[in-house]
Amino acid sequence: MSPHPTALLGLVLCLAQTIHTQEGPLPRPSISAEPGTVIHLGRPVTIVCRGPVGVHTFRLEREDRSKFNDTKDVSQASPSESKARFRIDLLSEGNTRRYRCLYRKSTEWSQRSDYLDLVVKETSGGMDSPVTEPDSSAGTVTGTEGSGCDAP
Repeated sequence: MSPHPTALLGLVLCLAQTIHTQEGPLPRPSISAEPGTVIHLGRPVTIVCRGPVGVHTFRLEREDRSKFNDTKDVSQASPSESKARFRIDLLSEGNTRRYRCLYRKSTEWSQRSDYLDLVVKETSGGMDSPVTEPDSSAGTVTGTEGSGCDAP
């Protein structure tokens, strides 16, 4: 005697709910800056976002979320961690802001990382540099305003 189709459907739904519950929310990514968070005016800085293995996309956001950059150039930092690098070529007063990372794994977006504050330190020469937006190390990944992505 075979099980009733309704009973099978109930079993599948129950199993799917159990699996989803065990997974829980994605862990928060971490964010850091190389060579550090205090940068001389006109010098480059690289923002590094780290998350678990299996990340498809990392996103670097400004504090107000008005600008963000996505990259699919994700590398494996260790057997349990992946990372992406976002380079700002010329740090100026215009791009000293608070930044956060998040990532997409499968079809879900993670929670946002803690904030990273970039601080510009004036150089003795008083160099001025143009305002630049963060670029991905993957090449040209431009910031998007309201891109319609389904990030949280």
